[in-house]
Amino acid sequence: MKVISLTAILSALVAAIILSLSGCASTDSKPLSLQQADYPADKVDARGIFLENCATCHGENGRATTFHGILLSAQNLTDVGFQTEVSDDQIKHAIKTGPAAMPAFEKKLSASEIDALVLYVRSLKAAE
Repeated sequence: MKVISLTAILSALVAAIILSLSGCASTDSKPLSLQQADYPADKVDARGIFLENCATCHGENGRATTFHGILLSAQNLTDVGFQTEVSDDQIKHAIKTGPAAMPAFEKKLSASEIDALVLYVRSLKAAE
């Protein structure tokens, strides 16, 4: 049986409070994700969707060196190990369901927006 330390519980609680107060997503009145929900994946502004929903934690460059990224141990999306070891289906699943402190986007983004985001995350590999 795994014992969770009080420090780990408090750290997770503080991270959850900060995340809920500041959020990982934009608060614009008409988000890009709503404007492009019916677009096919090749017409979606994936970078714009990423900046609107992901950059707070993963950073504009995908390296997760933002305050939230460091605090929540967000994935560095440019990491060679991540890019080679994680499949497109795993990235898609993570976007949909939100692992750890990451929010789930399955109900916020359309299937084509999620597909476009997977391709965008793959494009970050070259951003070394």
